[in-house]
Amino acid sequence: MKNLLKTVLFLYLLLITVIPSFAAVKVAPTLIELNANKGNGNYLTTSFSVQADKNETIRYKLYPEYFTITDQGKMHSEPVSANPDNLIPHARFVPNEFTLKNGVPQLVRVTFTDLKSLPDGESRMVMFIEDVAAKEIILPNKNKNVNTRLVVKTRLGIPIYIDKGRFIKTGTFNDLTVDKENGNLVYKMKLSSQGNSKVRYRGKAQIIKDKTLIQEFNMNSNTIRAAGIFEETGKLPKNLETGNYILKVILTYKNEKGENKNLIKEVSFNITNSI
Repeated sequence: MKNLLKTVLFLYLLLITVIPSFAAVKVAPTLIELNANKGNGNYLTTSFSVQADKNETIRYKLYPEYFTITDQGKMHSEPVSANPDNLIPHARFVPNEFTLKNGVPQLVRVTFTDLKSLPDGESRMVMFIEDVAAKEIILPNKNKNVNTRLVVKTRLGIPIYIDKGRFIKTGTFNDLTVDKENGNLVYKMKLSSQGNSKVRYRGKAQIIKDKTLIQEFNMNSNTIRAAGIFEETGKLPKNLETGNYILKVILTYKNEKGENKNLIKEVSFNITNSI
């Protein structure tokens, strides 16, 4: 009797901030930012919607987790945290479980109470939306003795931030270098946040030769955690001729007053032969 090999793969998909949908599931908005100073009283309310395809019927559950932001701008969630900037003890949400069908969106209401007990600056949590029952997909396999099952469990995360009291958003461009690694030209960028609330930036980079703009490309948008740093390494274009160049990076973010602020830094580099 032939042995039957069963391979079970578990795939957890976490969608954060910039991804509006996965497959046929959509959430809106994908990011919630609130200012407690603009509210009336000691509470705030907000909401978001979840929608599935017309041909699907899916049951979802909701649960919050606290999170921090890494030096690479990624989310690191924690089910339990005693940090004072944890929004979970202040959050109430309705409903906490629901079924999506016929393409009808479900509205989820979230209320935050006792805001006066939060520290000045930024507090946060992420609201996870996860299907109750995992989906099982049988993958085709040329080997009849191998049965591969893919168990897919979808989890979407909506980050929620509340700024309260005296909060400051101040970004600093600490360093920018250009190096050669494994035959590629790469830039290394280091930023920091000097305030008690995150800094979210967007921007572009310019490659200049003999005071002439040669190329321009968009930089990745990222988040610098409050009183933290951010580091990024990326590749520069390969089609640059021999010569002396300047890499100029121009980043823009909004401060606590909603005003646009620029972070600009440039560095010289030289190409002596083809990369």
